[in-house]
Amino acid sequence: MKRKKDIMSFFQRKDSETEPNGSGVERARESRERAEREQEDLSDGVTESEGTVEQESETDGETEAEGDIEAESEIPIEEPRTSTSSGPSDIGKSQEEPLVQPMMNIYPRTLMGDSDVNTLNKEHNKQVQENRDYIKTIGEVLLLTATQNIAQRGHDEPSESDNKGNFMAILETIAKHDTTVKKRLTSIPNATYTSKGIQNEVLSCLADMVRTQIIEEVKDSEVFSIMVDETKDVKKKEQISLVIRYYFSGAVHESFLHFESADRLDAAGLTDRIINILESNGLEYKNNLVGQAYDGASVMSGKHSCVQARIKEQAKHAFYIHSSAQCSNLVLVETVKGVPEVGQFFSLLERLYVFTSGSYVHQKWLSIQKEMYPGAPRELQILSDPRWACRYMTLHTIIDRLPAIKRVLQDIVQEHNSDGSVEARGLLAQMDLQFIVCLVTLHKVFGEATFVSDMLQSPSLDPSKAVGLVEALVQTLNDYRDESFFDDLWNEVSNTAQQCDTATHPCKTTKKATL
Repeated sequence: MKRKKDIMSFFQRKDSETEPNGSGVERARESRERAEREQEDLSDGVTESEGTVEQESETDGETEAEGDIEAESEIPIEEPRTSTSSGPSDIGKSQEEPLVQPMMNIYPRTLMGDSDVNTLNKEHNKQVQENRDYIKTIGEVLLLTATQNIAQRGHDEPSESDNKGNFMAILETIAKHDTTVKKRLTSIPNATYTSKGIQNEVLSCLADMVRTQIIEEVKDSEVFSIMVDETKDVKKKEQISLVIRYYFSGAVHESFLHFESADRLDAAGLTDRIINILESNGLEYKNNLVGQAYDGASVMSGKHSCVQARIKEQAKHAFYIHSSAQCSNLVLVETVKGVPEVGQFFSLLERLYVFTSGSYVHQKWLSIQKEMYPGAPRELQILSDPRWACRYMTLHTIIDRLPAIKRVLQDIVQEHNSDGSVEARGLLAQMDLQFIVCLVTLHKVFGEATFVSDMLQSPSLDPSKAVGLVEALVQTLNDYRDESFFDDLWNEVSNTAQQCDTATHPCKTTKKATL
């Protein structure tokens, strides 16, 4: 949200960069003065040319007059012939005469008055402001869809389409209340900035603004650490995400910096990719990188030729830390592998999720919840293998809605549907007392583990607090082995079994079986 506020402040800048009207008047006045000077220069040139022409004409006239007097004494007088040429009669003399600049008609530039210039400037500034307001609206709509993580484009976006996608739908809704946006979308055929190419460019500009702000904060703090992880997308392609941890303005910040595909998954390829990301963003990692955190994969956390060792060769202060949340998750995984009953219990929960996800069973599951419980109905969550601590939400939903789950299964069994009835009967038969004991026990254990896992992922957590949280979790689990805790646990199991009409065995028999 902090990054969103930074971008919104960029859109809310004042229009102080718009050129004032007075500057246009000054430019018009300067243009008028320059035109007058050019006109005077041309007039002076023409005047000099006319003087030269007149002087040459007088000289030629005297020469011709003398020649005529001599000719009159020798040649009889003849009737004068009308000459069709305005130039001198002697061709040779005409070739020797200098070129005369012809007369030019000077047409002065059309000069606008101050009122006309002010009108044009006002219209220009109005058009500039409308363009800014429109592109600001485009950016804010894209920022909204990006921060809310909703799709922008639709599969059918012509003007006659009923569903053009989220971006166009939001923009058309704004156009109903904003005449500028409506004018650009309906009246102007081009420059609407609604194509996917323009959207990607605007999103790239917004991302650059956020990234630039993060880099400035990191450079101010000087030292920083990195957290890198890779995962597969829906196309089974490996993607690398890089997060920077730094201290700025009296607080520890963890900011996502980059996300891109990984062509090579070996240690050398991943190391080059991480270093290229740091160098492309102008970060001095050789002296300022003081920490690196990865998961427990051998290619990342190995001792000799892994990613952390290769980066430490170039950044001497980059101390490697195994992700604390990943460590707690690995402890839960190994614990479940050591208890076969717990593994079978989670397999049963997974089958139960798949069965209730069917369209017919899902509708019955929602309707029975509305009938038995107040408030909105709940959904069963899919079990996540990478984050075992998140299974607490699934356990919490099942322990609160266990009577409704058993009623759904019983109704499906009584319908005598060939496939659904057999599967429902099998699931119902396995939801016995042992199932309830595992459910109640793991609900308590995973509740404590989830709390610690969430705290270990807090950006403001320091190593001393992390050690204290882990020690507190170990002490809590040791307290669960006391006899007093078992008595409380058995009471909760008995209450849950009575709500579901499940038969309970004597407590002593359960103790002997457990021991």
